[in-house]
Amino acid sequence: MIGSVFLALAAVVAVIDWWAVARERRSVELVAKPLTMALLVATAATLSDPASDVRVWLVIGALFGVVGDTALLGDGEGAFMAGLGAFAVGHLAYAVAAVSFGFSWAWAVPGLVFVAGLLGYRFATRTLPGAVAHGGRVLGGAVVFYAAVISAMVVTSWATGLIVAAVGGMLFAVSDWVLGHRRFVGPLPGGRLAIMVPYHVGQALLIVGLATG
Repeated sequence: MIGSVFLALAAVVAVIDWWAVARERRSVELVAKPLTMALLVATAATLSDPASDVRVWLVIGALFGVVGDTALLGDGEGAFMAGLGAFAVGHLAYAVAAVSFGFSWAWAVPGLVFVAGLLGYRFATRTLPGAVAHGGRVLGGAVVFYAAVISAMVVTSWATGLIVAAVGGMLFAVSDWVLGHRRFVGPLPGGRLAIMVPYHVGQALLIVGLATG
């Protein structure tokens, strides 16, 4: 019951954050963005089975989401790299949580197809070269590593056979794809909302799908 309350609160604050992003209300976003993830941490901690290892990994994943969100509120390359590192750890934690349900290769196939399409469309040809041009081989290598971690998260979420978690993993990956394109290539339709909406919805579905699976 309490987990559902935290989830509902996270949804309300997420909508406030989307409004702040759309209206460029930076002062509101500084609070609403990390608060949304903090409420999803509480959701992960209270919605899942207390005796399950899944709960621990979901909480870790969401906590690093808070860290990543906070880092990306800053400016500059240092803030971006800190956010990249935090989200990479979060993705890995979600992947471990997913693997706790087992791994079905039959269910993993749609995830592999999705990842291949996502990485094949503009990432390999535009985003990655843009990252190298922007920050050299170090940044390019970091982006490749991050893409591999995202891919693992998507495939393992599909391999659970839990559709809600799988959709959440895909939306989370789409958010990161848009973020990378926006930073290293150029803007896309939807602006920053195209990052934040699938980011919040994706994490919520991933957490709910794995916590209740």
